[in-house]
Amino acid sequence: MSREGILLVLAAIVAVELALYYCYRSSQGFREKLAKLKTFVEPGALLIDVGRGLSPRRAGRALRYALLAISATSLAVSAYLFYSIVLNYVIDLVTSIGRGEPAPQSPIVPVIPGITFGLNILLPLLISIGIGLAAHEVLHMVVALVNGVPVESWGIGLALIFPVAYVRVSEESFSRSKLEVKASVLCAGIMANVVVGLLSLALAGLAAQPLAPYLDGPHLMIVGVDPAMPAGRAGLVYPSILEEINGSSIRSLDELRETLNRSLDRVAVFRFRVRPLVDTGVCGFYRASELSEEYLVTRSLGDVEKYGYRVGIVVAPSSYTFSSATPSYLLYANCQLQLLYIVNISLAIFNSAPLIITDGGKLLSEVLKKVGAQKLDRVVQWSTVALTAITISIGLAQAL
Repeated sequence: MSREGILLVLAAIVAVELALYYCYRSSQGFREKLAKLKTFVEPGALLIDVGRGLSPRRAGRALRYALLAISATSLAVSAYLFYSIVLNYVIDLVTSIGRGEPAPQSPIVPVIPGITFGLNILLPLLISIGIGLAAHEVLHMVVALVNGVPVESWGIGLALIFPVAYVRVSEESFSRSKLEVKASVLCAGIMANVVVGLLSLALAGLAAQPLAPYLDGPHLMIVGVDPAMPAGRAGLVYPSILEEINGSSIRSLDELRETLNRSLDRVAVFRFRVRPLVDTGVCGFYRASELSEEYLVTRSLGDVEKYGYRVGIVVAPSSYTFSSATPSYLLYANCQLQLLYIVNISLAIFNSAPLIITDGGKLLSEVLKKVGAQKLDRVVQWSTVALTAITISIGLAQAL
């Protein structure tokens, strides 16, 4: 399916969800019919109960405290990473503004298909998000049950285009629980994402080993061509591996500059021999094609006056690519595991932050309510929301 077709399907899914929400809010009969199907609609989300009514199975004290210690540590480390990222960026942003410089690249960019990430990673990204959210909610449920908190329902759903999972614990039982129980339940999802993330990282390292024999390089890679300059006018293809110019092998930037610096006093014709890179269709990975192509790049005296020795190519030295024999399943496995790591660590970091609706925000509210510091809770959470909103807004603007 084409890029436009995929985006159209994604837009249609979101439109259907919004239409369902409108019907759900405006029609009592429609709500009752969905309730019989154990289906609920929220703004931009469709949720389906898979099971209901799990009674707690209280575990021993040693296990409960071990879970509390590990999950609290996961939250503390993740929260530290969150504030390190956001506060360092805000400091850099203020410094750049003070110097009259452009805003630095934001470390947080919203996930928007076709805009902030390529559609070639859409499927493995959706799978990674689904696994991450499922692990998050399952551990919430398990830790709630072993701490004596009943689970009323759990299920799966779709939020915009992203798969989600959810668990509803007994609010009455949870509110009456001790602070240590609340902390253990709230931190459990973060612990799950940290564990899945680290496990994925370890497996990605193992999955990369079978790919090593298929690596091709190092090469001098052409990653861009200026259409107004000689190489662009000749139609030089990219991305590609630069093999030869005028029959001589080019292995380094120095060799490239030395070759292009010749014949600056007259019209020069360079015969570029390149090997195009072919998109594998898997996560933006490229394979080197088996056949080379030749292009005649003509540099006039006017080009020399305007551009100097340059012919309009952007190169990356010492770059590696995959050979044409690389199995697609190895590329996909490597991509999937890397995305699982990125998604799960990102979920852990984001959920640890005190952002009102996150697990970290709920835990901070419980802790500060215990000591009667609700005002401090609001200050911390809304300040964090503001800083996060600024960082995300800049990231979206830069992506657009």
